Amino acid sequence: MSESTAQHIVYEHPLNERVRTLLRMEFLFAQGRFGIDGDSEWHSRFAVGTLVDIVALLSRGDLRSEIQKELEQLVSSLEALEQRPGVDPRVLAPLLDECRDLAQRLRAAPPGIPAIVRDNEFLAAVAQRSGIMGGTCAFDLPGYHLWLNRPPQRRREDLEEWYAGFGILREATGRILSLLRESGDPQMEHAAGGSYQRTLERGSPYQLLRVRLPADAPYFPEISGSKHFCTIRFMEQPSATERPQQVDDDIDFELSCCAI
Repeated sequence: MSESTAQHIVYEHPLNERVRTLLRMEFLFAQGRFGIDGDSEWHSRFAVGTLVDIVALLSRGDLRSEIQKELEQLVSSLEALEQRPGVDPRVLAPLLDECRDLAQRLRAAPPGIPAIVRDNEFLAAVAQRSGIMGGTCAFDLPGYHLWLNRPPQRRREDLEEWYAGFGILREATGRILSLLRESGDPQMEHAAGGSYQRTLERGSPYQLLRVRLPADAPYFPEISGSKHFCTIRFMEQPSATERPQQVDDDIDFELSCCAI
């Protein structure tokens, strides 16, 4: 995921729908992992609720096909890079093999939602009630309440089994986004009066913008754009009860335009 640290915060903005969906998938997988690793009932609730969101997101379209296309494009790009003089094959070959393996495993994986999740009446009941505010209370789903009161290890084993069916999607999503982020060449930019605009090079199919700021900066970027143009406004919000306002100061920041 985005490598925000104690010293810096990275803000990302996708420039197409495919990358937007990949970022959401990455977020959900990380959120689910957090829930699985915890011992409390609330951690398990978090993991189950996230699993319901993953299923809902995957049900909206053929995401596996989209990831497949992205992997194939990635393999083609790496193969082209392999032919360039000065490229170290010892570095590139393992990465190319990994992407080819992911693409092959994805093609071989059963289509649709994994059967262990799709045909699970327990999860279906939770998903049905999740659309109602507070609909998964103990009195609504006594079976869910019983499961949540089982030992943490038992709950974790169930969750690991349910999430395992999405393993190849998680791996492929992570690898694509990792290489996409690494493709960007960070450049220092200047936002006069807190505003920055840029026309993106038409020959570069940019897919992701990344803005890196000091962690103690009292402002955040509001990013909009397409593959041809981007606008960044730096906003401050001294209190969570106030509406954000654009800063008046000039701001230097690090921008990466990423494309595979």
